[in-house]
Amino acid sequence: MAWEHIGSHSETRLVVAVGASAGGLPEIIKIVDALPPGFEATMVIASHRAPESTNLLLEILARRASIQVLQPEDEECLVCTAIYIGDSRDTVKVVGGSFSVKEDTSAVSRIRRIDDLFISVAQSSGVKAVGVILSGMLSDGVVGLRAIHEAGGRCLVQNPEQAAFDSMPENALANVPADFVGSTDEIAARIVEIAHER
Repeated sequence: MAWEHIGSHSETRLVVAVGASAGGLPEIIKIVDALPPGFEATMVIASHRAPESTNLLLEILARRASIQVLQPEDEECLVCTAIYIGDSRDTVKVVGGSFSVKEDTSAVSRIRRIDDLFISVAQSSGVKAVGVILSGMLSDGVVGLRAIHEAGGRCLVQNPEQAAFDSMPENALANVPADFVGSTDEIAARIVEIAHER
């Protein structure tokens, strides 16, 4: 099967950036399980992991997903109907229709992984950007989610009461107007709806 590459900013299809930290793995799995084979968008996942950890999330999702799961490479074009999960050592950004992938294991870089991805998606995709904040600690992702909101994209946040660690979703809701708040299952359904709208 020939996979469709995403082109310039004006041609970009929906890009869904997902940020999660502590307690986020099962939530990510729920969302990926709900994506249909014809999901017409690109999903890029940023999760906080130790630099020495292997990309087990990619292996887990590749066995479960109904669409292809890939690890982004520097200067590689985004593919529509695909899920991307960066290596634990890499900072992943979206620039136009391509990835910028740089190895950086510094503590500051690890903390900024979600924000850096979200900001880049906001800049590259504008109104065709979707930011999703799931379970995690502290305020990671708030700056990036605000960038997506200001670019005219959609902001989806897990209900803090249903998150294993509620700090990330609570801080997101306190600082950014959310377009949707709900359970992970409800967020997955909303993502699919938005993809169909676009």
